[in-house]
Amino acid sequence: MHQPAPVRKDGMTRTPATELCLTCHASARKGMSQRSRHPLNEGKMDCVSCHNPHGSASEAMVRVDPVNDLCFSCHEEKRGPFLWEHAPVREDCRTCHNPHGSNHDKLLVARTVQVCQSCHLQGRHQTVAGVPEAYWNQNRQCLNRHAQIHGSNHPAGPLFQR
Repeated sequence: MHQPAPVRKDGMTRTPATELCLTCHASARKGMSQRSRHPLNEGKMDCVSCHNPHGSASEAMVRVDPVNDLCFSCHEEKRGPFLWEHAPVREDCRTCHNPHGSNHDKLLVARTVQVCQSCHLQGRHQTVAGVPEAYWNQNRQCLNRHAQIHGSNHPAGPLFQR
């Protein structure tokens, strides 16, 4: 539970929600200044869009449990239903994405190839040093070939290619 914020006579806090949150949550402040982030700086959302500062039964006072339901409320195209689902998408979006911000594309916790390798190091094709010209090591790395990584309804779906 949080400490009470200074309040005005009408019972409201003196500080906007996000500004108040960032006085203590330095890592979230850092995320807001990174290359890939949610639109908090633009005022399109604030901390209470995802968190309930007055308490929640879920981890990190997230408004909705499981957290994926919260993510899908804005990113519905990632929800499915898909005939072929990528397990991390079904389990927890935070497996691959950092919701507070990242210097990697699309809020990823690391470079695309590193995120994929964290589970798929031994696969059909290796994406390790020594083969820099390999198709899957260039540009969008794994996503060059597996563009529908969140899920697919296409017959080639198990490979998340279409």
